[in-house]
Amino acid sequence: MKLHFFGTGASEGVPAVFCECEYCKKIRTLGGKNIRLRTSVQLDDHILIDFSSDGYAQSLFRGMDTTNITHILITHSHEDHFYPVDLLRAAPPYGLNRTIPLHIYGNSTVTDKLNQSVGDILSLENTEKYLAFHTLSAYKTYELDGYKVTPLPASHDPRECCYIYVIEHNGKTLLYGHDSAFFSEAVWEFLGDFHFDCVVLDCTMVDHTGIFEGHMGLPDNILVRKRMLDNNIATEQTLFILTHFYHYFNPLHERITPLFQEKGFIAAYDGMDLSF
Repeated sequence: MKLHFFGTGASEGVPAVFCECEYCKKIRTLGGKNIRLRTSVQLDDHILIDFSSDGYAQSLFRGMDTTNITHILITHSHEDHFYPVDLLRAAPPYGLNRTIPLHIYGNSTVTDKLNQSVGDILSLENTEKYLAFHTLSAYKTYELDGYKVTPLPASHDPRECCYIYVIEHNGKTLLYGHDSAFFSEAVWEFLGDFHFDCVVLDCTMVDHTGIFEGHMGLPDNILVRKRMLDNNIATEQTLFILTHFYHYFNPLHERITPLFQEKGFIAAYDGMDLSF
């Protein structure tokens, strides 16, 4: 499997748009890997996980070729992960000459918002020719062009069933694990049947913990990794990647890279590629 990180910031991006804190000021000056758009990842050539209001900018400046995307997995309906307005532009009169539909997957809140948006944005009767909406159920495995995808309940927003994803393909297994706090016992029990080659985790609080509900920081990530190793869900060869960073906890790439590496983690940045 191959991952490309188009965005690694939390809901406000890094730097935050109107923020004048010391870190945002420094990041605006430094630029480079310290600039973080909202979180989005491409898996191999045709699968995207989450599409935020930064999706258009990512297609222009981060190299996202949206014309190649055929499947988009949405973790939950928060705007930094799901921006239906631009997704619906895959259909006419905005998207022209597309020969296959764009498949969008998520919980019932996501698909409800998509369906509600169609009448506001499109004047198209046969939307399904260009867009296909799929409501996923937790713990059920789905087939997406040879990929097995299983959504699991995230510990995030109690108003909807937010998802993390187990994705299997060609003998490799990925856990895409954010937005979420420490996983529930039911999720841990389900994960016990897998061996993961790569684990992507929420690290909103960077090297802090206990500040934002529904998110993790490095101390929480360490506990997740330890439990996975102790239960043979992962090994020392498993790639553990941290992303979704909040601006005020000083996510400078030069600072967090050695800090995370010491604990067995990779600090993601916009534009990062890796294969496993």
